[in-house]
Amino acid sequence: MDTTSLWQGTAARTACLPTLQTDIVIDVAIVGGGITGLTTAMRLLEGGMRVAIVEAGRVGGGSSGHSTGNLYATLDGGLHALARMRGGDTARAVVAGRNAAIDLIEATVARHGLACGFRRVPWHLIAADASHVGIIEAEHAAAVDAGLPASLVDGAGIGLNPAVELEQALRIHGQAQFQPLDYLRQLLLRIAGADCLVFENTRVLAVDDAAGVVRTEQGSVTARHIVLATHTPVGIHLVQSQLEVVREYAIAAPLHDSVPEPGVYWSLGRDRYSLRSFTEHGRPCLVVVGSAHPAGAEAVGEERFRHLDEYARDRFPIGPVEYRWSAQRYRSKDGLPFIGRNVDAARAWIATGFSGDGLVYGTLAGMLVADGILERANPWHALYDPARLAAGKRPDGFERERTEPAEPDSPPPLDAPRQAALADLPPCRSRKLEVDGHPVAVYRREDGVLLAVAGKCTHMGCDLNWNDAETSWDCPCHGSRFGPDGRVLEGPALVPLGRA
Repeated sequence: MDTTSLWQGTAARTACLPTLQTDIVIDVAIVGGGITGLTTAMRLLEGGMRVAIVEAGRVGGGSSGHSTGNLYATLDGGLHALARMRGGDTARAVVAGRNAAIDLIEATVARHGLACGFRRVPWHLIAADASHVGIIEAEHAAAVDAGLPASLVDGAGIGLNPAVELEQALRIHGQAQFQPLDYLRQLLLRIAGADCLVFENTRVLAVDDAAGVVRTEQGSVTARHIVLATHTPVGIHLVQSQLEVVREYAIAAPLHDSVPEPGVYWSLGRDRYSLRSFTEHGRPCLVVVGSAHPAGAEAVGEERFRHLDEYARDRFPIGPVEYRWSAQRYRSKDGLPFIGRNVDAARAWIATGFSGDGLVYGTLAGMLVADGILERANPWHALYDPARLAAGKRPDGFERERTEPAEPDSPPPLDAPRQAALADLPPCRSRKLEVDGHPVAVYRREDGVLLAVAGKCTHMGCDLNWNDAETSWDCPCHGSRFGPDGRVLEGPALVPLGRA
């Protein structure tokens, strides 16, 4: 199944940038070309630093290009939940920082003339049934306390199709939406140059914090500072023991009429859905996000997309689904991201734990990390400092942080009898088996060819599960994902799965 995102399908095309082919020396090496990496680079350039961005694929092609394109000061997990856990002062500080990040995006769009559809819109939280009205009221109180322009509204005040169930709703004015991939690609064109070197299709193989070296297949970057802007830091890091990983799905389909008013709509009911509209060349479409599950869960199939299709089709006059995609959420267990110099690190900075709020938190992370490297004061530094990880006993496996490549398990090849035993495996289907004591993950391609790889994640050795919705082997421990041929798709894993 094609899982191209709406943003990938509609963004203006740009030429690929070169891969890193040599060794270079720079002030700051940034691993990851999403909104965190590019915002960090932009701010460092303004501070007089020379930077190099190293991106495994295309700039914006990871989590940023698989997001919702929604920008808001509130939180995926709820401001009221954060205030209950961390106090009202923390909630107010979080909102202030996230508002500043949205303001920076708006200022960047205006300053560089970025054609990315940025617009201010209201954000809504909707109770689809009476059992969720209490959450709406609690979130309203927390939003008002945090200084947001929040109000309770009824169904008549919500610009959705009446078929969408609504008992009570919260509206927060002054939030925003844009086309995230257009934003990043156009920003890249404005900042790339002699002081901002950008390398695409350049996967990092190891990071030497002590020496300040980022190693790739054909070259290296030596720098005074290293920013791991990869959604979760590559390699093994203490922060990963404090993250819960969730995968969520999205579809986009053309709308024939009953187009929702511009805005962000989150619906709470038996399941949770996020809705928004998007217009391309005058043609409106509906974006529906939901069907979440823990990353690496067993028996994940195409029903994830089907549920979204059915939900949307029951409520809106949509055409055939044109785009399907998904993204990963790394949720901090203590309710706040980790942004700043990494624990035990001499040079490495991290930014992770954004949950479903990554476009705004990624922008804020770029502000925080750049200010830290430039030794400038920032009012939100202490709030997100990873130093809080150092308190308490370290979990097993995280006693030492390491970003050198691990040795992948190399399972024995499938001999003729084992291949014959797999004759009943249909095309586009997978199976897990054991060969001479080694777990092996097998997938049959559409052309009948068998692909067999090691069945354990190269990050920390967890068993992998098949994701039939996305044709990938996924790790339930820390979110690494691999293609059927073993290549790393995303997550903290540095090396591919061994081939059988």
